[in-house]
Amino acid sequence: MRLRNIVAILGKLYLVLGLFQMIPLAISLQKADGASSSFLMTILIAVGLGLLMQIHRPGIVNIQRWEAIVTVVFGWLGASVIGALPFYFSGQMGGWTECLFESVSGFTTTGASIIDNVEALPASLLVWRTLTHWIGGMGIIILALVVLPAINTSGRSLYIFESSSIANEQITPKIKDTARLLWTVYFILTASLTCLLLICGLDFFNAALTAMATIATGGFSPKNASIAAYNSVWVEMIVVVFMILSGVNFTLYLKLFKPSLSFRAYAEVLFTYLGIFLGAAAMVVIDLRLHTYSSWSAALRYGVFQVAAINTTTGFVTADWDTWYPLTHFILLLLMLVGACPGSTCGAIKNSRIILLVKAVRREMVQLIHPRVVTSVQLNNRTIDEKTILNAISYIGLYIGFFLLASLVLSLGRLPMETALFSVASTLGGVGPGVGIVGPIESYAAFSAGHKYLLMACMLFGRLEFYTIFIVFVPRFWRRG
Repeated sequence: MRLRNIVAILGKLYLVLGLFQMIPLAISLQKADGASSSFLMTILIAVGLGLLMQIHRPGIVNIQRWEAIVTVVFGWLGASVIGALPFYFSGQMGGWTECLFESVSGFTTTGASIIDNVEALPASLLVWRTLTHWIGGMGIIILALVVLPAINTSGRSLYIFESSSIANEQITPKIKDTARLLWTVYFILTASLTCLLLICGLDFFNAALTAMATIATGGFSPKNASIAAYNSVWVEMIVVVFMILSGVNFTLYLKLFKPSLSFRAYAEVLFTYLGIFLGAAAMVVIDLRLHTYSSWSAALRYGVFQVAAINTTTGFVTADWDTWYPLTHFILLLLMLVGACPGSTCGAIKNSRIILLVKAVRREMVQLIHPRVVTSVQLNNRTIDEKTILNAISYIGLYIGFFLLASLVLSLGRLPMETALFSVASTLGGVGPGVGIVGPIESYAAFSAGHKYLLMACMLFGRLEFYTIFIVFVPRFWRRG
């Protein structure tokens, strides 16, 4: 394992993150909101550290498998620390634990916040808070692949191990070209939503921040009441559409740039995603009409929005669903665990793994009835090899096991079990709000420091999909690397 390669990439990554903070710095200076010194100090630290780490950089960074894993893990940890510095230096958000929690939640697009009054923050801090979403949504390593010219084609290892599931497909010969195309689609979706929200009457500040949080499926809003603050059916409808679009595999959108891509390669997962959404929305709307709202229009408006927000792990809010009936809570909890499509900006297990699990179970049942029958598992009209099926089933088992264990640990701190379950499901799946003291109109401020670090671990484990982090704690990994 060559330390110089790892240090060189991390240095450039921290340098880029420092330069990104020029945006909120400019806003702070323009608005004179008092946070400019916080960004100046952070930029000096990030840029200085980045330049210092470039002193002994190699001419061509040829990343190997072991180095890629370490780079991804420390890239995300370092980005979270750098992202927390403006919050900490500003003195607006309590101690270091709270600032780090907000930063980790931002970069992992979780949207879980410790801030009770978001609107009291300086405008520049709100911009940086949302920028962490937007950068983390596509992935900081994928961003690095776009801006780092010294990484050669073996950068695919970085592309894979970040594992936002966007990184699972290479649709151009060069990794950098794939990364650039993905960022292009990401930017177009963000700009399009911003324009539509401007037409709906939002000012540019709120429109841009809402658009970035939506496309990143993050959920940080510049308003305390989230999307409910705008009290506009049109805003809610447009946001629902773009949340659903953000839950789709982004490589499907690259058909606009690469017509040779086949729609059939994504059809089954896409239709399953839409089917789960429509089925869950129907059940929630009916339950709301029977028990909560007196009209179908209200049940449809709030039910569909909340199902879209949870299914895509965005976490925006238009109603206090903490007061809804247990059936709806159960449906939303399941959606938090399942998530949307692989290759999207969403978190959670991803529906492709659920499909493989169901098909593997069905195959076992068929073989019990007809022992001599040889059957294969197919997904999107492609035969799936046994290793991929085993990986999917193992990941689901690991995810559920970690979810239950972390929920048990939280409940030992005298939290209600429902709150513990929703808190872990929400942070592990990158959703944000939960039930009880972390309900839609509440924050995570009431948790102890220990619980906050546990939930931060849930965010990172969910974002990097466990194995990338787990493996760095295995001694044999370091010896072999």
